[in-house]
Amino acid sequence: MYHYKHAKSVVEPVPIEQRYRHIRPRPQMPDFAAEVDIDLSRPLDEPVREELRQALRDFEVLFLTPQELTPEQHLELASVFGPVAQGAYFPRKDSHPQIEVLANDARRPASVDHWHSDLTWLEEPPAGVAIQLVEIPANGGNTAWASMSKAFAALSPGLQEYLRGLRATHTWEISQWRNYLANLGEEVLLNSIRRFKPVSHPVVQKHPQSGKEILYVNETFTRNIDDVPPQESREILRFLCEWLKQPEFVHSHRWQRNGIAIWDNLATQHYALADYWPHSRVNQRVTFNAQGSRAPVANTLAEVGGLGVESRVAYGY
Repeated sequence: MYHYKHAKSVVEPVPIEQRYRHIRPRPQMPDFAAEVDIDLSRPLDEPVREELRQALRDFEVLFLTPQELTPEQHLELASVFGPVAQGAYFPRKDSHPQIEVLANDARRPASVDHWHSDLTWLEEPPAGVAIQLVEIPANGGNTAWASMSKAFAALSPGLQEYLRGLRATHTWEISQWRNYLANLGEEVLLNSIRRFKPVSHPVVQKHPQSGKEILYVNETFTRNIDDVPPQESREILRFLCEWLKQPEFVHSHRWQRNGIAIWDNLATQHYALADYWPHSRVNQRVTFNAQGSRAPVANTLAEVGGLGVESRVAYGY
C-alpha cells in the first residue's frame, strides 16, 4: 500500500550478485548511478556488452573507469548500447563529426546548468549518451543526474494516473539554442525552425527495455501540457520540474580526468554545474539511438547548415 513516507525508498534492490557475472556494478544510490570497473583498451566480448546494457537498464547512468579513449574507441563504446545518433547543435570534432565537443573556459562560461533530457524536441530523441571529460577544473564542474523513474514512482497513485493521460509539447525554440543558432547565421536559424518543429510526447512513458514508468517533462524544452487550460499547464509543469530535483532522486558526480559516463536519456535528466569559471572544462560526447533503430541524418548541425561554422557566442549567451 502506498504511503508517501515510504515512496522514495527501494524495497527490492537489483540482485547484483545473481544478475552479473562479468562486471560488478556499484550503485551510488539505491538502484541508481553505478560505477563499473572496465578496460576499454581491449575489445569487449558479447557477454560483457550485454551486462553493460543490463546495467544501464538497471541503474540508468554508469560511470566507467577513467582511461584514455581514441575517437574510434569512444564511438565503439557508444555503439555497445545502440547505433550512433545525430546529436544536438554543439560543435563537432573535426576528424570525427559524430563526436560533439563542449568546451568551456574564461571566454566561454559554462551554460548547461539547467535540468533536461537531451533532444526531447525530436520525434525520436536519442536513447542515451556516452561522454568523456578530457579536461577538468581543479574543483567544481560536477554533473548531476536525476532518475525519472524514481521521481515518478514517488508520486501519489492519483497523480500518477492523472499524468498517464497527458501529453506535452517540446521545442528547442524556448531554450538557449535559439540565440546560439542565430549567431551561426540567419539561414542556420531559419533552417532549424523549418526542420525541427515542436513535437508532442506522453508525460509518462514506459521504458521499452526496463519496463519502468518514466516522468518525461523538463524545464528546458517542455513548453506546455497539451489540451489543458494554460494555468493548469503552467502549474503542473512547475510542480513536476521542482519535484524531480529532490535529493533522493539525484546523484552529483565528481569527475576525474578522462572520466566516462553513459546515461539513459529517457530514464534520466542531467544538469552540468557551472561553478568553475574561469577554468577550463572539455567534454566529448556521442549520442546513441535505441538498439535496432537508425539515425535519420549524419548529424543535426549538418542538416541545418551549421557544421564548421563558429558562433560568436557560447551556447547560452
